[in-house]
Amino acid sequence: MSQDYKILHSYSVGSTNDLAEATLSREAVDEFTVFFADYQTNGKGIGHNIWESNMGENLLISIVLHPVFLSPADQFMINKIVSLGVCKCLDKYITGQRITIKWPNDVWVGFGKIAGILSRNLIMGNRFETCIVGIGLNINQQNFSPEIPNPVSMYQIAHRAFDRNEVLKQLIDDVKHFYSLLKKNLIDTINQYYLERLLFYNTSATFIADDQEFTGIIKGVDEFGLLLVEVEENVRRYNIKDISLKVH
Repeated sequence: MSQDYKILHSYSVGSTNDLAEATLSREAVDEFTVFFADYQTNGKGIGHNIWESNMGENLLISIVLHPVFLSPADQFMINKIVSLGVCKCLDKYITGQRITIKWPNDVWVGFGKIAGILSRNLIMGNRFETCIVGIGLNINQQNFSPEIPNPVSMYQIAHRAFDRNEVLKQLIDDVKHFYSLLKKNLIDTINQYYLERLLFYNTSATFIADDQEFTGIIKGVDEFGLLLVEVEENVRRYNIKDISLKVH
């Protein structure tokens, strides 16, 4: 594995994204500096969701990127390559189950959520300066709060414990792989990999929007990160706030 990254470990933080942002406000931070914590007192998911993780059992990290080569309009590409990196990492440890990306920011094994991604972007004018990519990956946690919907961990799937540091280094390496494709402007290649991993791609699924339940077919994700859903032969675009996927 390549070693051109830096891991900064903390015992307990509010959130690794907050720590990374605070550090960036004080000093320059090299690309692929990774803030890694054993515990978060204020772990967050998308919107008002929280991220639950027991002390020292999972990966709670934030990776600092400086994608100055990328247009701000294409910022969802970061979400794509990080999601693909998480999937590629999990491929090395989990067999016999499908690993997919649930739009917009989760990675699932079967119908269980094993990882979540939350990014913060710093854009100056037309320049994409910095992206802080927060990743929560369930590794060794065996029990979750009943309020958390469909969580799963690597331990629960494989019935064994994993070395968090080993998984972390593998994950960084796999994210770096897809980031290098992005730097080379291999957008079509990344998009093809992404569609191959996208949960319910080209498959009939049930959605809820405007308090109405309906059936549609996921046709992809546009360049702005909006979900493309075909309903009665018309393709509609949805933001995460406007639609939810109903998983039986």
